[in-house]
Amino acid sequence: MTEKRARTGYPSLVVAICGFVALGGVIAVLSAWSFVGQRLKESRDAALAEAVSVRARGVGLDFARELHQDWRNLRLVAVEMTGRGEPAVRTALDLIVAEKERISWAGLASVDGKVLTASSGMLEGADVSSRPWFTNGLGGDFAGDVHPAVLLAELLPPIGNEPRRFLDMATPVTDEFGSVEGVLAFHINHHWVEQYLTETAHSMGLDVYVIDRTGNIVARTDGLSEPIDKLQSFRSAMTGARQTGVEKWPDGATYFTTVIPVLGYADLPAFGWSMIARINNTAHPIGEFTNLFIVYFVTLGIVLAALTALFILIFVRPFRKLAKTARAVMRGEDIYPYEARTTAEASVLSAAVARLQNKMQP
Repeated sequence: MTEKRARTGYPSLVVAICGFVALGGVIAVLSAWSFVGQRLKESRDAALAEAVSVRARGVGLDFARELHQDWRNLRLVAVEMTGRGEPAVRTALDLIVAEKERISWAGLASVDGKVLTASSGMLEGADVSSRPWFTNGLGGDFAGDVHPAVLLAELLPPIGNEPRRFLDMATPVTDEFGSVEGVLAFHINHHWVEQYLTETAHSMGLDVYVIDRTGNIVARTDGLSEPIDKLQSFRSAMTGARQTGVEKWPDGATYFTTVIPVLGYADLPAFGWSMIARINNTAHPIGEFTNLFIVYFVTLGIVLAALTALFILIFVRPFRKLAKTARAVMRGEDIYPYEARTTAEASVLSAAVARLQNKMQP
């Protein structure tokens, strides 16, 4: 009974080795998981910050370049109409406006504010002397913020349930001597602007918000109407400060957000716009890497278990046999002593058991 208790009161060498390997494996996995997980999060955060910054600059540049195309067309028409008759000017303006999806109206006003020629004849003869595009256009190149249709409200149907809104571009028209003889203006359809910006931003996986000088949202791509004026990024946009970082938005979700202080391209007149862009915090998923991580450690565990079993078979099993032989010798049994040659220690123990047996024999 005493011998049995002694034998059962301590773990076997196999159990001790398996426990040690298992404990070491668990510690290694947890340490690696913690280390790799932290590095992965840092890498993902850096990648998302870089992604939202680079993509936002791309969207802003593309948007400004697209508006610059309209500006360049305006300037070309203003130069080419010098000395041309009214029919030729109207034809040019009609071609610019085309289906009215992008540019809703184009017109030439005289220096006294009377519309001389316009696309589709709309507003010809009307007084536009009080309109900002005219008063600013007399003095030079002008780009104006979004505003609802005023004189054109009754001539152009609303888009859906929303009234027409426009962006204005205007430039003075001069005669062959350089004297200003009028103002040429384009009214760019705000619906087209927002649609173009939405398609471009969503193709990049972003939501963007264009903010004017007064804090009004010129265009947004999230399809919502909730205010964003409490955000730090909004305040940075209003002060013209560049910023990129993680921010919690009014919808309760966390986004990587960046601020583009100025939207512009080449000689496009300044609208005074800045842009905020955001990308979802889960836009760079780590699930696939986590799955690979799990598969890797499961495979490593299987390999480690197989190697442990092989180690036990080769190096530990002889000690078990030696222990069995030693117990038999202590009981006085006449057995042939087991000889182990797997390790130097096993060989020494084999010799010791053999000597013990010889001494105990009468």
